[in-house]
Amino acid sequence: MSEDHGRQVQRQLAVAATVSVVAAASVALWYLVFVRTRWGQELDDLAFEGRHAVSAATTRRTDRMLHAVTESSLFLLGGAVVLLALAQRRVRMALVAGACMACAVLTTELLKLRLLDRPYFGGVQGPMHNSYPSGHATIGMVLALGLVMVAAPAWRRAATVSAAVLATAFGSAVLASGWHRPSDSLGAAGVALAWFAAGHAVLLRLDMRRPSARGAADADDRPPSRGLLVAAGLTVVAFLVYAAARSIGDEGLHTVRWAEPYVLACLVIDVVAVAVVFVFAVLTGERARWRRDQSGLAAPETFVTPTT
Repeated sequence: MSEDHGRQVQRQLAVAATVSVVAAASVALWYLVFVRTRWGQELDDLAFEGRHAVSAATTRRTDRMLHAVTESSLFLLGGAVVLLALAQRRVRMALVAGACMACAVLTTELLKLRLLDRPYFGGVQGPMHNSYPSGHATIGMVLALGLVMVAAPAWRRAATVSAAVLATAFGSAVLASGWHRPSDSLGAAGVALAWFAAGHAVLLRLDMRRPSARGAADADDRPPSRGLLVAAGLTVVAFLVYAAARSIGDEGLHTVRWAEPYVLACLVIDVVAVAVVFVFAVLTGERARWRRDQSGLAAPETFVTPTT
């Protein structure tokens, strides 16, 4: 490894470690603000109660989606992500992705059920039990980040957009169905990103010790920023149009005024989810391009096609 390549990977290691630490710190921050303070609980529950602006049919659909996610389905979907990496003969990628998904889900359950509690403040509405972070939102986010991690460079743009849709769907659905408060989804995003950024750092360290050409980018590979931002913008606009359309009554948009905290909460959840997926996609893209530059190879397909 040349000195220049060494500096590049050290820089990427520093960025990955910083992202992991910031994501972990955000989990603590959301908890301290929205769970441990009266005004935070009131703001969180105000958005939680505003979900009644969503139609009953939409709530039933989100309920069905969330009920479909069980331990068995998580195992199957997570296994599919791991198998996708193994199909490309990227064994260490499969191991790291599987470990990140498992650790993130276990961390969420440990925090929610064992380590964190929710203090009671008289007059605050909403469920009294601790629901932070959201397990279902964590599952949606780890599956999204796992897909981005194991996707072949040629499919990274499509995988990133699909992952953003998956992450926002779960993050918003748990609020729309009344399963979780907005902060629960934000905490789930932080848990998932913290583990996957740490896993990305592990892969970089392995690259330094034992380089492999599998999964290298081609010369035309670029971060999926433009397509992702366009998709995110269209998603946000579509949601706002939908919320307004569902709120029109005899007196105009009266429900929108009542549900403003809910709409804003969904918007924040969606923006955070898209940002998390985008940040991780940029990290994976930087690693793929560094591996291409180090190996001097321009066609990753020659490495991901199984031999007979």
